[in-house]
Amino acid sequence: MNNLVQITLNADQEKYNLDGDESITFIDANSYYIGQIIDRHHGWITLESVDQDGNRGGVVFIKEDQVAKIEDNTPTLHYYALADIKDPFHMKQLNTKVLNWDFTNIYDLLLNVADSQLFITFETKTGINYTGLITQLDKDEIRILEKNEQTLEQYATVIPLADIVCVDINSIDNRLFIHYLKQHKDYGNDLELAEIYFDYTFDDQFGSFAIGRIVKYDDENMILESLNDLGQVESIAVIARNHIAHLTEESERLNYFNYLVNWQKENGSFDPDHLEHSVNLQGEIRSIPEVIEEWPEDKIIKVSDSIYHYPDRLGLISSYNDDGFDLKIATEYAVGDVSDHDYEDVISVDLAGSEMIRMQKFLDNRG
Repeated sequence: MNNLVQITLNADQEKYNLDGDESITFIDANSYYIGQIIDRHHGWITLESVDQDGNRGGVVFIKEDQVAKIEDNTPTLHYYALADIKDPFHMKQLNTKVLNWDFTNIYDLLLNVADSQLFITFETKTGINYTGLITQLDKDEIRILEKNEQTLEQYATVIPLADIVCVDINSIDNRLFIHYLKQHKDYGNDLELAEIYFDYTFDDQFGSFAIGRIVKYDDENMILESLNDLGQVESIAVIARNHIAHLTEESERLNYFNYLVNWQKENGSFDPDHLEHSVNLQGEIRSIPEVIEEWPEDKIIKVSDSIYHYPDRLGLISSYNDDGFDLKIATEYAVGDVSDHDYEDVISVDLAGSEMIRMQKFLDNRG
């Protein structure tokens, strides 16, 4: 899959007017669509998507008059271009039927979705996203049962068709979720996964958590094999136990992740970056200061700090002492500002991780 583009919608940018001067447009750095344009059809762009891991994704239909810009040369695209486009979830085959849909307007498009009983994600003019299953459709509005954690809402959400600017179909996370619902099975927690909450300082981080398998632990630290939202291994991390606010091994979310992990293992896509075999975990657990002080200065590392607004940070260790270290932060796909970290505030350090691998590859190729 070549010729990737980055598409930003009007809904994903904000305009500010400062003292009557010319307005300034701010674009949310995380709100865009990456993929290959397949077609432009009756005012809609058909995009076959790619995720940041280089996996082929689903099909995204974007209302053309709601597009702020289409770019083919951005740091983000350079980052994506280094990934080998893979298709571990067999999306090429699944997308073929969707790409052949015939439609002239949003109503026709959604008729195809309703007939296929697909789980779907919408974006509206206000930038709000809705994910769910279509229950009713007419010329003016659509009703969906929204996804709420691991269940569906009991009452339908009504969305005017005129408000819809983007329709995301066949995404692997939606396909996995609807398959999970159809199983009508309690997976329990046979894999002994843990759901871990930390003592972040900022209120907007309340409720953030990690899910994974506790590999080993001692009085002060633990090693966690962390999972991403699809149930794949995303990192092997050492965690300071004194920063754990709550840990549970029994929840509906863990039941769902037991299903996801089993599905990924059966599909051969559980550990795409071979992280499980990339770290020697024999012997005593190295503390976070020991990991930092032994880390090569030219290798990307990922840390989570309880006092920062955005706790997860990728970067290069620039210096350290007995109390903490300085990190040259890798932001916007370049190494820029420096943040200082006290060891006592650090929640975790990744010993190996998918994000670290991707950023290292990007920086090495950038020269």
